[in-house]
Amino acid sequence: MLDTALLPPIHQLLGGHDLDWDEQNQRLSVKYQALASFTNPKNTIEGGMICAMLDDVMGILAHLSTDKPSSTVSLSMEFLRPCFVGEVQTQAYFIKQGKSVLNMESQAWQNGKMVAKCHASFLVLQAD
Repeated sequence: MLDTALLPPIHQLLGGHDLDWDEQNQRLSVKYQALASFTNPKNTIEGGMICAMLDDVMGILAHLSTDKPSSTVSLSMEFLRPCFVGEVQTQAYFIKQGKSVLNMESQAWQNGKMVAKCHASFLVLQAD
């Protein structure tokens, strides 16, 4: 399993917890804590903070599946409804898993409703 001490600082900032790695199906679920400091003037969570959560869960999935470093090279977000202070459940899974490019999707849920989804491509970095 993953040593959570090795996760990037952004994971801690976003309040990431309760990682659930389904290795057989190559799916990862992570819960995050959306804080009041993440809100905009409408008192909803800033889209960039939701994006950071979804990028983080996919980055962890990339690491778990390849055990090599990778980097986000493209990312597309869809915001479906407002997200509020509180727990946000995420999941990430592969659309296509190549040797050098990983195509993934992730979703963010709050109170049983999807608030956002994301599609991203990660480049697996090769050692020199």
